[in-house]
Amino acid sequence: MRPRGTAAHDGSPAALARALLDTASLTRALPDRVRVAPAEEIPAELLPATQELLDRIADALDLPGVTVTPAPERPTALEIAVGRRLALRPPAPPADGEPQRAATAARAAFPGPPVVLPARDGTPLRCWAVGPEDAPAVAVVSACGMPVGLAVPWLAALSDRYRVVTWESRGLFAADDGSGLGAQPAHDLDAQSDDVLAVLDGFGIGHAHALGLCGGAVIALSAAARSDRVSSLSLWHGDWELGAEAPKTAHQHDIASLLALVARGRPQAAAMHRLMSRPTALQALRPDIAHYLIHPYATPELLHRYGLLNGALMTADCRRLLDAPQPALVVTSGRDTTAHPAGSAFVARHLPRARLCSLPEGDHLTAFDAGDELVALAREFLHSVTVPDRRAT
Repeated sequence: MRPRGTAAHDGSPAALARALLDTASLTRALPDRVRVAPAEEIPAELLPATQELLDRIADALDLPGVTVTPAPERPTALEIAVGRRLALRPPAPPADGEPQRAATAARAAFPGPPVVLPARDGTPLRCWAVGPEDAPAVAVVSACGMPVGLAVPWLAALSDRYRVVTWESRGLFAADDGSGLGAQPAHDLDAQSDDVLAVLDGFGIGHAHALGLCGGAVIALSAAARSDRVSSLSLWHGDWELGAEAPKTAHQHDIASLLALVARGRPQAAAMHRLMSRPTALQALRPDIAHYLIHPYATPELLHRYGLLNGALMTADCRRLLDAPQPALVVTSGRDTTAHPAGSAFVARHLPRARLCSLPEGDHLTAFDAGDELVALAREFLHSVTVPDRRAT
């Protein structure tokens, strides 16, 4: 598994460049520079050098800069999340050219810079492709609104044997060129599942296994129900709407209510954004990935769009999709208090060629960590549906 970077512990330009790039979805989204407090006290005489180093690296990365503020007044949840990821410490003087080299290496690091591909309705999608071009393809359909960093462990775990592609949700990520979010795109389930096929088109891939996580499982299943170019499925901790057929967790009910509210309009989203910006919002977020999880709540506009996109996923009746004929692996855990495991059990029972794997350990977010047990399970299933002699049995 690719380890998650939670902090730039050594304060080196290389670590800072990785952290700045890792939080870029947030810093690009905001109209003003993010204030960050140091993780360790930085003497006043070193603050200018710290700021200069960060600015040089941000400029080399073509990213908005951050402002070092030893004690920011009323820091927001987003500012705290970015500050934790940067984990600023007193810097050592960088060697000549080191900030530029660090930025170049960070941009080139796995999974590399995005490729912008058009969706079928013209919406630009930030996409990635890793692994051998002639290998069987896997489309990783991540949770709605999440930066690519959350899915990187799966890309790293599978890209030695498979051509792995992924993308970020339509209309929720600012362009690298500073042009902002662009026009609000279509948000219904059909548009989102069309993105699976558009990404395959863009990378010249005919057929692929779709690995869907959380709400991405709904997108993957919808794409499979609409096209045989999705040759097989694995659906991990899916967030399913199944009417009275399966219960939902308190979290599912709460998020559905929040999304319905912010989808009603931008004033409602702005009011909710003020609440979600409080530092207490971080208490429910895993610290090592909080800078990913908070992205769709970063601005009122993002929150409104997220309400439309994820709301469409959470309210789509998935029972109409359960005739998808592809072989499918459905994975959940009895310890998932985010998406009720009963939903996955129902989906597995009713898909024609599905099997259920209910794991004794692991919660909803550990599905994104691509731990050894999950990767072994995914590899075994992928082998069974991509090796010719196994497919025939």
